Amino acid sequence: MAEEQDQLEEELLEEETEEEEQPAGGFFDSLSGQFGAAPWWVISGAFHGLLLLLVTLISMAVVRPSDNDVIVTTSLEKSKPPEYDEKKPRDVFKNQVESPEDLPPVEHPVVTHEEVEVSDHNETADEMDNATAKGDSEDAISDVPLGGVGFVAAIGLGGGGGGKFGHRSGGGRRRLVARGGGSKATESAVDAALRWLARHQEPDGHWDTVKYQSEQKTDTACTGLALLAFLGAGHTEKVGQYKDNVRRAVAWLKSRQNADGLIFDQTDAGGHRGIGYPHSIAGMAMAEAAGMGNIPDTKVAAQKAIDYSTKIHQDGEGYDKRGFRYKAKDAGDLSVTGWFVMQLKSAKVAGLTVDQGSFEGAIKFIDSCENKGAGGDKGYGPASSYGYQPGNAHEHTAHRLTAIGNLCRQFLGWKKEDLQASVAWFMEKGGIPDSWGEGKTDLYYWYYGTLCTFQQGGDIWKQWNEAMKKTLCESQRRGGDEDGSWDPVGDYSKEWGRVGQTAIGALCLEVYYRYLPMYK
Repeated sequence: MAEEQDQLEEELLEEETEEEEQPAGGFFDSLSGQFGAAPWWVISGAFHGLLLLLVTLISMAVVRPSDNDVIVTTSLEKSKPPEYDEKKPRDVFKNQVESPEDLPPVEHPVVTHEEVEVSDHNETADEMDNATAKGDSEDAISDVPLGGVGFVAAIGLGGGGGGKFGHRSGGGRRRLVARGGGSKATESAVDAALRWLARHQEPDGHWDTVKYQSEQKTDTACTGLALLAFLGAGHTEKVGQYKDNVRRAVAWLKSRQNADGLIFDQTDAGGHRGIGYPHSIAGMAMAEAAGMGNIPDTKVAAQKAIDYSTKIHQDGEGYDKRGFRYKAKDAGDLSVTGWFVMQLKSAKVAGLTVDQGSFEGAIKFIDSCENKGAGGDKGYGPASSYGYQPGNAHEHTAHRLTAIGNLCRQFLGWKKEDLQASVAWFMEKGGIPDSWGEGKTDLYYWYYGTLCTFQQGGDIWKQWNEAMKKTLCESQRRGGDEDGSWDPVGDYSKEWGRVGQTAIGALCLEVYYRYLPMYK
């Protein structure tokens, strides 16, 4: 009996030990322990009883209003948007540093401004992908090789998918704005211009120039200019706030491309200017879209456009090809040739195949338009001006043509010091962009002058830039439907209307990052 008692005590001790070692169960584990051996109808009854108890308690807690209670309801008026304040600066920079002491040093400053704030690290918008936001290394800025066809090295753009146009967005753009002499005001004006263009784009992707104060239909050229403005600020078919606008513009230009590569809306008022301007401008935009977006269909269209441009080049081979004009094989003029040179440049940078003979021919044509010894030596050597065609100086537009000629020289490989006197000459002849209005504004001249003086840099650029950005920022429309646009005043503005005027104004203010400086 004693042995049996001892064995029973040991078994009970083991059971107690096992119960202590088991983790505590939840509510339903407890129920399972209590009712595990009970019949199913007992468990069911207990469950329904508990459910009935909970319903009763909830119903008792609800207070029903009596007939004498007053029920008050309120409604909130829809809040009105804040009134437009034309004095409030637009700010497109996010995550600004707090004080000037937080600014990092900027190497090789060209112009600096108090209002510019530069982040101490590269920040990119959420929608920017790695390739686009990467930007160019500052090492890509290099001296232009000696004169001749030094074109590719002269562009000042690095290699790789993002490197070619990546400096137009993200942290690289922010730094270049400060380095080149821009400001929050210039960036704000660019953003306002793009918002106006986005609001006034037609559903099919083009811009209707006649609807917005153009005296003739120039939709192909102005759609190209508007697309260049979006691309210049880093927006592509893939990334950016305005990628849908870019996609639709590219699609419309594709829809207006013939089998031979010509981009031209047949309903446009080509007039005596033919297809030269619209095709070269649209072709340039397609080349940049292809290089930045890397979309196969866009590349195909851009390649067809550049093939057409080289095919319609003035008769001849190599240097004998000469320039471009309004129609296929026309004897060239410098104004149209300037746009074609820019298209050739953009196509080359985008990795498209470009006939080298077209570059050689353009150089020869520009040579033939140069008038050496146009002005006295102001310390840079003898100045040159450029005429409209060989033997046609076109004195009243010589300042504009000289700006075009010098920009082409820069992108085709000429040395900075060889152009300095000529750049100073057109600035003296045509003036700086320091006033706005009829008889004062020449946005076509300002566009080429801005690109050219930016590349020259130094005091020439500082003088031009201070006037250009002040005039454009102050003359931009504020408030109402025209907010962000520029009035179509001045030479040629009646041909492109508010659309072209706004696109070119934005392109001028994007100068700080559209193309890297090519001279150290």
